Amino acid sequence: MPSIWEASKGAFAPAIENLKLLEEELEGKQFSGGERIGIVDIAFGWLATLVPVLEEIHALTMIDEDRFPLLYAWMHELSKLPVIADCWPPHEELVSKFLLVESELVTRWFESSLFSEKLLGACVDWLAS
Repeated sequence: MPSIWEASKGAFAPAIENLKLLEEELEGKQFSGGERIGIVDIAFGWLATLVPVLEEIHALTMIDEDRFPLLYAWMHELSKLPVIADCWPPHEELVSKFLLVESELVTRWFESSLFSEKLLGACVDWLAS
């Protein structure tokens, strides 16, 4: 399993680099345009709601107060604004929906004939070795 872990850690590297760019853009500002919410805040507003959901589901931390203090503060400020908060379901509801979708995707993947063939082939190879 270490190779799978290393591969998944590597998948986050580009995302972390992009988050660093967002962090730099927030330097000295509450929102992208200064003290008022702007189009960039709205375009990236999903981060404020969905990143905490994904972090909870997968027990990982991408945006924390130590690594990205400005982005972390921005996410919390943005998520409290009525224009954002009133447009999204509550956090717990999003977590439930994401878990349901993920479960369905995993079930379909396991039930696919391609997966079954690969699993059978891997078992045969393992038994033969």
